[in-house]
Amino acid sequence: MPGSRVPRYLEIKSDLLDRIQRKEFTAGQALPSQASLSRHYSVTLMTLRQALHSLEKDGLIVQARGRGTFVTPGPAVLDLRSLNSLAADMRVQGVDLTTQVLTDGFRPMTRPAALALSREYGERALRLERLRKIGRRPVVHQVSWVPLPWAEQLRDVDFSQHSLYQSLRGRCSLLLATAEEDFQAKPMPRNTARAAGVPGGGVAMVAQRTTFDSAGTPIVYDRAVILNDALRVMARRTQHDIRLLWAANP
Repeated sequence: MPGSRVPRYLEIKSDLLDRIQRKEFTAGQALPSQASLSRHYSVTLMTLRQALHSLEKDGLIVQARGRGTFVTPGPAVLDLRSLNSLAADMRVQGVDLTTQVLTDGFRPMTRPAALALSREYGERALRLERLRKIGRRPVVHQVSWVPLPWAEQLRDVDFSQHSLYQSLRGRCSLLLATAEEDFQAKPMPRNTARAAGVPGGGVAMVAQRTTFDSAGTPIVYDRAVILNDALRVMARRTQHDIRLLWAANP
């Protein structure tokens, strides 16, 4: 509209983003102090903190109390050929992935879950709903189903601290050997938008994965919604191989 102005904190955010992209501030490097930045931009600390909060919400910086403000690491790559958990793949690369358990309990299986796990529709199974974050930025909304009898052995697991796959290996002595995974662009599910606090109505990448043990028995059905532009698919090709990867956008 005529006469409208971009808020000052957004101008500062844009300038800091440009400086990060130009590698003036690199991954792991501390930004100048808030006092120094507020003097540089001739704004109050409150205005500067608005800009920093917005950058942190976008996953571009992290503010550590008493230590300063740091640029987040570059893209994290996930090897889709691996049967590692998402958390394990991120941890290897030094990415701080946190897990928020939204619901955890026994529920009647949905039709897609029952079909994938070769069970009866409505049969009870463990339903685990998690929100994965890098810093404060939600990146994946994931619902996992585990049927009986293995689900019984997972009743008291704290899935905010322990991987589902590790728990299946450790508690159930299962060898998770193969997986089938399907990726489709679909409308953003309403429950995902609510859980992650993101706008609905857009398109999201939805990954559906069934994991089998060494005997070919389906053990886990996962439905993961990749939020907005948080992750992207990359391909690395050689003469005899193709490697598909998830990469986390910085």
